[in-house]
Amino acid sequence: MSKIAMFGGSFNPVHIGHTGLVARMLKQFELDKVYVIPTFSTPLKDNTPMLSPIHRLNMCKLAFEDFKKVSVSDIEILREGKSYTVDTLKELSIIHPQSELFLIIGADSFMQLPLWHEAERIFSLATVLTVSRDDIDADALSSTKALYEQKYNANVFIVKDPIAPVSSTLIRNAVKNKEEYKHLLPVKVSDYIRKNSLYAYED
Repeated sequence: MSKIAMFGGSFNPVHIGHTGLVARMLKQFELDKVYVIPTFSTPLKDNTPMLSPIHRLNMCKLAFEDFKKVSVSDIEILREGKSYTVDTLKELSIIHPQSELFLIIGADSFMQLPLWHEAERIFSLATVLTVSRDDIDADALSSTKALYEQKYNANVFIVKDPIAPVSSTLIRNAVKNKEEYKHLLPVKVSDYIRKNSLYAYED
């Protein structure tokens, strides 16, 4: 049975933390394919201005173009409206009916999962994979994992090797303030941001 994973997010912008997480999960869980899926609209996000879906999709394609087992998908962008993970997992289960599904998410999103649309259905559709950022984070994730296993009969795995502590907010602020940011991004993504003057004029 093949192992198919979904990694969704606003990717505003995609950065080395995202690419590092996917690389780690591909190797550790021997995944056959990862769909990187930029959202059209993210239900639980604050009012942070987001780039157009096309810019975010293009940057994801550049970031992951050398990953043979990664496919950047516009499935949520084409669907428009609020991007619910459960709907995308349902579509992937139809596309890959004989496969085992996985959901890759960051630690913050993992802690918020019960707030997600049809959270119980998400756990029934996919094994959830996340990664801790430090020892304190790992303890909190472990407690939450136990709760999800008890309440939702969930399958959850926590990778306890931290990845690069990078956030999209940090990068947007660095670009806006003309601070150094290129080391936080894949080279082609950095070039794309510069050529298209992205993030430089946020209010």
